[in-house]
Amino acid sequence: MVYIPPSHSERAVDVGLKRRQPDLSRHLSAEARARLPNPIKSIWKVAQVKPGTINMGNGDPHHTLYPVCEMNFVIPSVDEHDPVQAWREGTGEQQIISSHKDEPCALSLRTAMAYGAGAGLKHVRDALAELNDRIHAPPNHTVSLSLGNADALTKCFRLLGDPGDSFLCEEFTFSAMTNAALPLGIDWVPIRMDKDGLIPSDMERVLAHWDEASQGKRPHVLYTIPCSQNPTGSTLSLERRRQIYQIARDWDVIILEDDPYFFLQYDLDIRPTTIEQYGFTRAMAEVLPRSFLSMDYDGRVMRLDSFSKVLAPGMRLGWVTCNDFFGEKLDMLTDSSSQHPHGLGQAFIAELLGNHGWGIDGFMKWVSSLCREYERRRNLFMDVFRREVANTGLASAEVPQSGMFVWIKVNLDHHPRYRAMANSGSLGGPVSNTAELMDELFRKLLDCGLVMMPASTFAIMDRSGRAATDNHIADRVNYFRATFVGTDDTIENGLTIFGRGLEEFFCHSRISTPDSDYN
Repeated sequence: MVYIPPSHSERAVDVGLKRRQPDLSRHLSAEARARLPNPIKSIWKVAQVKPGTINMGNGDPHHTLYPVCEMNFVIPSVDEHDPVQAWREGTGEQQIISSHKDEPCALSLRTAMAYGAGAGLKHVRDALAELNDRIHAPPNHTVSLSLGNADALTKCFRLLGDPGDSFLCEEFTFSAMTNAALPLGIDWVPIRMDKDGLIPSDMERVLAHWDEASQGKRPHVLYTIPCSQNPTGSTLSLERRRQIYQIARDWDVIILEDDPYFFLQYDLDIRPTTIEQYGFTRAMAEVLPRSFLSMDYDGRVMRLDSFSKVLAPGMRLGWVTCNDFFGEKLDMLTDSSSQHPHGLGQAFIAELLGNHGWGIDGFMKWVSSLCREYERRRNLFMDVFRREVANTGLASAEVPQSGMFVWIKVNLDHHPRYRAMANSGSLGGPVSNTAELMDELFRKLLDCGLVMMPASTFAIMDRSGRAATDNHIADRVNYFRATFVGTDDTIENGLTIFGRGLEEFFCHSRISTPDSDYN
């Protein structure tokens, strides 16, 4: 295991945190408290302890009757200097990794294709725990597999949320996930953002001014996407992460760190000498953002990772890293619901990260190469955006540091039909026609043959009952989320349509370009 130790000052702080580990059991939902272990799975786990135990208790089909004995996966060789580019162009070498039922391999199909525990198979969990250790070095945490981050997150909501609870999240966030909590009776409390992501002082303000008599129980969970926040593309700085973690400690808040874009970082200053001496894993670990997990001595972080963005989304395989107590409760939920992740995906990951596949260092070399390709596409997107869109003065965008998205601001205050009212007539309501104009623009672009995701799709309305301190979120939905991960032609053609559509919508000629900002 390659471990990069923190500085002396960081280590002193970390040791201080470690001495004061809190009791986090109060965060469990009533459902999680009431759930009993799956009794059949409990016996199955006991039976695994002693090798050679004759198992006549389970209803497993015998492995001799599995209609498969071997699976071969053709993958790119990471011996290439730039494996992603070579794979795209068809010029690189290939390698074959194999899973077998009756021959030696990293994970036998006899095991992979049988029933297993909800946490996933030990071989795969151990490989991902080693990856965690080499990237995050988390203290006292365990790994459980999931069917991707959507599966993991919905289970975390059930684990931690009761009807009437309020959870914190960014004011614009991945609504497919926040919607999953609504049927559980969980309300969302949005935290303000700027171009650098969630604003710690606003999180502090919300918690400090919370009135439990009128608003119910104070929020005890923060759901956040710290890298390439979806949809805004912002990435939290280390200073903000430290501030947010300290606020979470002060107010006893659990952090759900949903980080599917963590590995897709750009403009990285990777040191070739580190690669030569220690390999890609250490070289990448030195420049990747420091996660909430890496600073979590309290055990209050549940981190969600996925292979969807770095391998393929259809794999539906990810992993949750958390303290042992939450991990046990999460496994109990999985054992009595979706059951363990699919064996085919686990077999593939075991071979990929094993001695006959890429290994962890080869995987990180692939990630490094993937970052370079997506960085190229991001740069192309921004170049075309400046030429076709920004020059109109009708829209602007920040350059994302990571991920897949660009958050495009539409300068609606230049539109001839934009209206801002002195007061809305309803306390705390919108004071402009921003939402209506953006809906009209979305339909205009759709007629032109272009789809971008409007900000209203991701906006979290504040239903917590706290007094409004600034403008309504409906007055701040003048944004589109656009992706730069498509082909060069998609980027070129899409942004050309966008620029022309904007000019037609605004119905006037080009104007001077205003300064880019977030408001």
